[in-house]
Amino acid sequence: MSSVTPDDSSKDVKPEAPEELPPPPPPEPEPEKTVATSVKPPEEVWMEDYDELIGPEEKPKPRKRKNRHWGAIIVTVAVIVFFLAWTFLSPKVMTQVGQTYVNSATYASWGNFTGYRDIWAGNMTWGLSISGRSLTANSSSLEVHVLLTKVYEKPGNWFFRGTSVTLNNVSIFEVDGTYVASMSNWTDVGYGLMATVPVTFATNGTYDLYVHAKFTVYEVMRIGFIPLEAVEIEAAYFDEPVIVD
Repeated sequence: MSSVTPDDSSKDVKPEAPEELPPPPPPEPEPEKTVATSVKPPEEVWMEDYDELIGPEEKPKPRKRKNRHWGAIIVTVAVIVFFLAWTFLSPKVMTQVGQTYVNSATYASWGNFTGYRDIWAGNMTWGLSISGRSLTANSSSLEVHVLLTKVYEKPGNWFFRGTSVTLNNVSIFEVDGTYVASMSNWTDVGYGLMATVPVTFATNGTYDLYVHAKFTVYEVMRIGFIPLEAVEIEAAYFDEPVIVD
């Protein structure tokens, strides 16, 4: 019987090395924490960079409201100046003289007239006194004087100081309406207004005459004055006819 003996060559055979294990997988990376960021569009990023270069744009300051007190002061001063000028330029109140001149043998030697006015501004009585002189021996030329006076006045209230008058026209007519002459001038004589009417007659004869007068009345107030009314005296007759021979 044969026996098998182990091959001696087995002694030279080295044992096989154990198989190498694959390297362990790397640790999984921790999930990154998400940071919320806003992604700006390119144009906004450009504008921010531009703003950093030029600096922030200054907002326009609101306009300050102008003080109006100067305007109010100017208006107030102008109004005061206006009223002062209006008062300073007011005409003089005509003096009340009563019946002195309408009954005067000097001022009313050729005739007279009185007329009463009752209006909202007050009560007034006006008088005309007619006088004159002959410039020629035959009385063909006359110089007639017509005096307008304030006989009486009672203002309507305390704010009215009184009335003033300007003469518009004084004319002389014959009783049939024929025009004879008109005033050449008038003057303020202090107690009234005196009109001068030069008269010349072309032919001899007897002339019955009357005076026609127009005047404007102004109401003078504590402040200023106003035109009140136009008054017309239609006929103030001569006491005697004028005889030209």
